[in-house]
Amino acid sequence: MTDEVTAPAEQGAVVPAASAATPSVVPVTALPPAPVPVALPPVVPRWGWLDNPLGPSGKPVKGKKQSAHRFLPLPSLRSQPGVGLMLGASVNYAYRPKEDEPNRVFLFLEARVSLKKVHNYGFFVRLRNLLGRNEIFEMGPTVILDPVLPYYGVANHASLRGQDLVDPYYQVSVQTFGGSFNFQHPLWRWQPDKNKPAGVLRSYSGLSFHADNIRPYADSKFAEERAYEEGWTRRGVVRVGLVWDRRDNEAYPRQGVLHDVTVDGGGAWTGSSQGWGRVSATLRHYWTLGTPSLVLAHRVTFDSLWGDAPFMPLGDFGGLIPVDAIGGMTAGRGWMRRRFVGNNKAYASVELRFDPIEFKIKKKSVGIGMKGYVDMGMVSQTISGLPNHLVVSGGPGVLLIWDRFAVIRLEGGFSRETKGFYLMTEHAF
Repeated sequence: MTDEVTAPAEQGAVVPAASAATPSVVPVTALPPAPVPVALPPVVPRWGWLDNPLGPSGKPVKGKKQSAHRFLPLPSLRSQPGVGLMLGASVNYAYRPKEDEPNRVFLFLEARVSLKKVHNYGFFVRLRNLLGRNEIFEMGPTVILDPVLPYYGVANHASLRGQDLVDPYYQVSVQTFGGSFNFQHPLWRWQPDKNKPAGVLRSYSGLSFHADNIRPYADSKFAEERAYEEGWTRRGVVRVGLVWDRRDNEAYPRQGVLHDVTVDGGGAWTGSSQGWGRVSATLRHYWTLGTPSLVLAHRVTFDSLWGDAPFMPLGDFGGLIPVDAIGGMTAGRGWMRRRFVGNNKAYASVELRFDPIEFKIKKKSVGIGMKGYVDMGMVSQTISGLPNHLVVSGGPGVLLIWDRFAVIRLEGGFSRETKGFYLMTEHAF
């Protein structure tokens, strides 16, 4: 048998296809894997307070800026009985990265002078999540020059009407200088539902110091009853407590709660002229009634002093931010400010808020609404005597809500003694 030798195919020759039994193997050269593109995260400052995210080059990424700053300078116009019309200026600023989150930064600055020569200068700043732990820092100095501060006596429930309420006999001149600093540290967070605001339990610790220069007028009620407090009085206070916050918005909450319990202590060890203390508890609830534009708001407060309490704490509530009570622009509207003062106070308020109108001004939302409210309070030198003295007031009001971070309210308040009209730049609670 002759061996057959297969010659290589010449150029242009037809090469027969390989049989299925003997498949031809074509060597394939392995290629390196293609690089997978990796998206670099934007370089964001540590504090995360800039709206415009930065790219890898450190320059702002165009087209992604979405302002979270809210800035509202306003002429400050306030009015309430016993103080008169107050004129001045105020600045509200808030930084809120997302609409459904609390303000990361809130700043309020104002200066006002009334026609009755009442001066009020204040600065307040709230910083949230500064250290990345969802904590809150609050601080601010205060200067108040008040030559017509009312004093109607301690737990005085006698009926006073007309000119008696603004008579110099019931007035005292007080100058107050001071400030406060507090810190809220988160202890526990609760998220019931993505559609509802989360709840945060925080510990509260703070320090405040105020100096009051009290100058009673000759033959006034203060000179008759509390002449020993004439001159300078120091109020150094250490405050501790707990705060439960589940509001959907700080300035204009529509749902959620805000509860706080605080205990104050003051004495020589805090720079206070007297040794005294206070316990204060406040519960606030907010419910939407079928529609987000209809809100029912409710507040209950109990406040009790012990020891040798100075004059100024007799006429206010403690808590997170002390306010005049009972009577005035915040608690007991329709009564003269600080109309009822004493060691023990109980208070409740109900408001029905309705803001059906909302429109845009340069991408900022503006709401217009109305409200009705009822305030009820009790003041006594003893806790057991509180139920014997119930004072009631109430009235209507209109609202202007700027981007849900600033609220302007005009209210009318009516009580059995007098009536008042209040123009303010924040909710009563």
